[in-house]
Amino acid sequence: MSETTAMRVISYARVSTGAQAMSGLSIEAQHLAVRLAALQRGWQIVDTCTDDGVSSNIEPTCRPALGAAFERLDAGEADAIVAVRLDRFIRRMCDLQTLLTLSESGSWEFICLNLPSDSDVAVGSFMRTVVGAFGELERSMTSERTRAALAVAHGQGERLGRPSRQSQEAKELAMKLRSEGLSLRKIGAALEEAGLRTPTGKRIWSPSSVQSLLRTARLDQEAEDNAARYNAEQHEQ
Repeated sequence: MSETTAMRVISYARVSTGAQAMSGLSIEAQHLAVRLAALQRGWQIVDTCTDDGVSSNIEPTCRPALGAAFERLDAGEADAIVAVRLDRFIRRMCDLQTLLTLSESGSWEFICLNLPSDSDVAVGSFMRTVVGAFGELERSMTSERTRAALAVAHGQGERLGRPSRQSQEAKELAMKLRSEGLSLRKIGAALEEAGLRTPTGKRIWSPSSVQSLLRTARLDQEAEDNAARYNAEQHEQ
C-alpha cells in the first residue's frame, strides 16, 4: 500500500449482554471510537459490522458479522478490520491463533485500538510474540506439572520408566553378584552359565546388557522401597 493510499478498514463491534452496553461498551461507542481513530490515522472506513448478543466463546469464524467480514477481507474489499479492544475479537488463545492464521493467509490486518500500534501498523507481529510467549509458558508449565506428577508417583512407589522385560531370576542373580564385587563381564558369564537369556532372547550377555539389567533391578528395588515407605506413612496417619 502506498503512502498516499488510505488504508481501507472495516469497523467491528460486539456486545454479548445488555450489561456491556451499559458499561460503555455499547455498539455505538465502539464504532465511534473506530471513526475517531480513522480520522486521526487517515483510514477509510468502507463498512461497519456488528455482532449483537454474541458471546466471545463463539469462534470468530462462526459469528455472523465477523465471519462475513473475513470473507470480504479475503476478497480484497478491505485491508484491515478494526475493533476498539482485543476482547471484541477474541478472549481465548486458541481463537487468537485462528485470527493470526486467517489474517496472514488473507494478507490483511486486524487492529485493536487498545494495543500498541502506530498510524498504519496493526498488531499481527505483536500478537505473534504474545502467542509465542504463551506457548513457551504453557510448555514450561506442562513440563513442571509432569515433573511434579512423576515425583509424586515415584514417592508413592510407582515404577518409572519403561516396563521391565528382564526376568526376576536374572535381576536377583546380577544384583547378588554385583554386591559381591564382580565385574560386568564376570556377571555376564555367570548369567550365561545359569542359562539365563537377555530380554531379546540372546544367550550372550554383553557388559552393556548386564549394566542395563542392573539398572532395571535398581529401579525395581527403589520402587519397592518407596512403596513400602509410603504405605508405612499412610498407616501412621
